[in-house]
Amino acid sequence: MRTLCCNQPLYILPFDHRGFVRDEDPFDMVVMNDQIMEELIGSFGNGDIQAWTAASDVGFTFENAPLKPRLGLKANVTSGDDNPNNADLQTFNPLFPKGAYFGEPALIGPANHIDVHPQLELALLRNLTLSANWDWFWRESTHDGIYGPAVNVIQSGKTSDARYVGNQAEVMLEWRVGRHLTFTADYAHFFAGDSLKQTTPAKDVDYFSVWATFRF
Repeated sequence: MRTLCCNQPLYILPFDHRGFVRDEDPFDMVVMNDQIMEELIGSFGNGDIQAWTAASDVGFTFENAPLKPRLGLKANVTSGDDNPNNADLQTFNPLFPKGAYFGEPALIGPANHIDVHPQLELALLRNLTLSANWDWFWRESTHDGIYGPAVNVIQSGKTSDARYVGNQAEVMLEWRVGRHLTFTADYAHFFAGDSLKQTTPAKDVDYFSVWATFRF
């Protein structure tokens, strides 16, 4: 596994398609569709950069139903390196990713990965929202490793031939006290998959946090 370093010629070819549809009959739902594709090309030492990513985010909000449920489904894939023994680089680098890319625990990063991410959001009160999601992770290339949010190596691609990384369940409660103040509580549990279990320590992870956000 190899990552981009300084002074590497790099070009980004983006494709972004976003849609928003309102349908009042018969399901009273708002449909959101967001699809993004990017390709990284350039040079890496004596080799070429040939990395890519694709992402889709689709959601349905039933505005007139009790609790106004929103059902969502995200799917993302980022390329991994096919052959660590040649000079070319296929591992996608998001360059400037946010930390909590796949949930607040921020355990897995968007490099050499595939994930499918169903979501449910409920408006318990006008200012109180409960959301739940479950994310499943795989390696795009079994010849490449598992990466963190900063494209840091969590596990080398040489330690396991399994593709399945694990899955993460998460629940979040958000209380909007007023225009400026919001309290949030979040709990998540990560279940280690075969790719992690073939190495040590390969333990599950529990995460809990509470925070307040004040907007001026």
